[in-house]
Amino acid sequence: MQIALIINPSSPDAVQALRRGVERLREEGHVVHPRVTFEQGDAHRFAWKSAEYGADLVVACGGDGTINEVVNGLYEWIADREDTTPDAALPKLGIVPLGTGNDLAGGMGIAPGDPEGALMDAASGEEYTVDVARVNGRYFLNVSTGGMGAEATDDASKELKRLLGPIAYVVTGVKKFVQLKDTTARFVSGDEVVYEGGFLLFAVGNAWRTGGGNWVTAAADPSDCLLDVCIVQGMNHLDLVRLAPLVRAGKHVSHDKVTYRKVTSLVVESPEEMTVNADGEPLTGRRFEYAIGRHRLTMMVPRAPEHGEAPGADPAVVAEANEAAAEAEAEASKTG
Repeated sequence: MQIALIINPSSPDAVQALRRGVERLREEGHVVHPRVTFEQGDAHRFAWKSAEYGADLVVACGGDGTINEVVNGLYEWIADREDTTPDAALPKLGIVPLGTGNDLAGGMGIAPGDPEGALMDAASGEEYTVDVARVNGRYFLNVSTGGMGAEATDDASKELKRLLGPIAYVVTGVKKFVQLKDTTARFVSGDEVVYEGGFLLFAVGNAWRTGGGNWVTAAADPSDCLLDVCIVQGMNHLDLVRLAPLVRAGKHVSHDKVTYRKVTSLVVESPEEMTVNADGEPLTGRRFEYAIGRHRLTMMVPRAPEHGEAPGADPAVVAEANEAAAEAEAEASKTG
């Protein structure tokens, strides 16, 4: 295969691990072209050029933001050639997670901490064809969030994430929790008003995880041509404490303070400007239009999930979150 690596290096150790993986791939007969990003936009441009020059596989080595740039570059190249390039000739997407949250990779069962292993899996794994979601012209594979979650993610600086890893999301999330300010918006799908009023968080998911491991759109299926919408309504601090462990485990879908729907499109309008995060990339505005893109991407994953399955769901994490949820509920019942 012709393999392009687009690398946003997180550490010298990660680079060395990727170097070993490249050597192994070349020994197997593959042609490998590594490219290291220097500034924002590089990954997008490298992905487009890699596809243009005939790459069979483009591997995004970085965090969710780097992956999102690669996705947008590949999607734009595919869209430009939809009538001239057969599906079999389209480049496939691989992921080597080097970021903090690694939510898309984690949901797909691609474990962090082993760049060499993830690279080899990208070259020899199973094909999984997925939808590509869109918000205001920006494409994403995983989840877009607005409200408290998006603000916490946006406020987690690169330096804070470098120092604290996933705890950075907790630190910034705690600040938002203390403030706990509702945002008002109207959510419309077609002719139906899905929800209107105050909310703390909303998520539009093509896949499952966001915010460093929270299964917010837990019932999503990246191949069903639908978007999962989760809206956490306004509530007080105690109710949010009760709900948080459920969200962590993906057990919140039927909660009475949660609106959860599957839709083909969604328009979110707010009287005030707000930040929306799409796979690590922030967007600001008062109107956000969501839809499924016309084209799909084929990912290379360790194991392609069955319909409706989330392969990266860690039973230990789910069990821990369920236990925490039970404890929170018991404590809440004591206090009334």
